[in-house]
Amino acid sequence: MTAELYIYGPAFGLPSIDPQCLAVISYLSIVSHQEYTIVECNDPGISPTGELPVFHDGKNWIAGTNRIIAYLSRTGYNANEDLEPEDVAKTTAYSSLIDESLADAILFSWFADSDNFLDATRQAYSNLFSFPSRYFLPLQMRKAAVQRVQKYGGTVDSGALVSAEHTKIYDMARDCYRVLDRKLGDKEFFFGFKPTSLDAKVFGYLALQLYPEIPHPRFQMILSSQFPRLVTYAERCREEFFANLPDSTPPLEPSPFFTNPFSTPREWFRSTFLGPRIISASTSYAQQQDDEKPSKSKEEQDFELKRVYAVAFGVIAMVVYVIANGLVVIGNEADDDDEGSRADSKHTDDVSETHN
Repeated sequence: MTAELYIYGPAFGLPSIDPQCLAVISYLSIVSHQEYTIVECNDPGISPTGELPVFHDGKNWIAGTNRIIAYLSRTGYNANEDLEPEDVAKTTAYSSLIDESLADAILFSWFADSDNFLDATRQAYSNLFSFPSRYFLPLQMRKAAVQRVQKYGGTVDSGALVSAEHTKIYDMARDCYRVLDRKLGDKEFFFGFKPTSLDAKVFGYLALQLYPEIPHPRFQMILSSQFPRLVTYAERCREEFFANLPDSTPPLEPSPFFTNPFSTPREWFRSTFLGPRIISASTSYAQQQDDEKPSKSKEEQDFELKRVYAVAFGVIAMVVYVIANGLVVIGNEADDDDEGSRADSKHTDDVSETHN
């Protein structure tokens, strides 16, 4: 059986809109594991942990980049097999750094910047999600992302961060780029001529900071002007990792964790209308209550109106389906009994009058 890699679909000229999905695609290219199919499912509900990517190999479902790489390494596809134990430890440390720093940089650029979100990010995600999710999931993701990166400075206004030019996140990103640039040096890849899991992860983030066309590409400008060696490195990785990608298909069969409105309506409603776990910090945002709610732009108000219509349509469609298939009976037995009793009583009175 051919293995399957479930990912968020393509955007900005890349095979996935998600840095973790790009990292696993890159890793599989490094280890020459071509016996797999890319499945553009865009649904974290297919995952046992509510996250993408997911690697399906026989009876095994492995979710999350680090777990997938560990699984592949144990099954004979180890990109770090030539590294010394000390270098393996360094790989873990660098991976933790970029998972924190560069992930926040992408969230900040794509969601906290109002122009970037309205002109690029929202449309990119809307193209991936199905109806009605495309109308509300991007806004949920934005809310989660903005609250996560607000720690770097700025104030929330109409869902975006303002005064963002004075935040700490640019200094944080420069520090991370500087560490990676020193580690890379004049080498082709971080540990020499052969790419490793660290190259896969770093490229997943750099690609989404360099290649998307957005109104305010601040991190792209920082990389291009101050760290040109990383830009050249990213181009090298792109040619190396994405030269011969396997075919992409829609999901052919549901995973054991998939939900739908007919077999599991309660879980489907929760995942569809309350939102899947797309950004790990999103669960904590629902607990926050703002004292002041900023006004929203007309474009955002129109988009939210469409979202309300989409949710209402989905609820009505489910109700109609349930009633049409007899899953719910309108009325109750007590009413039927009362009507029957009244009918019997009327029939008895009519008989009595006839005999009289």
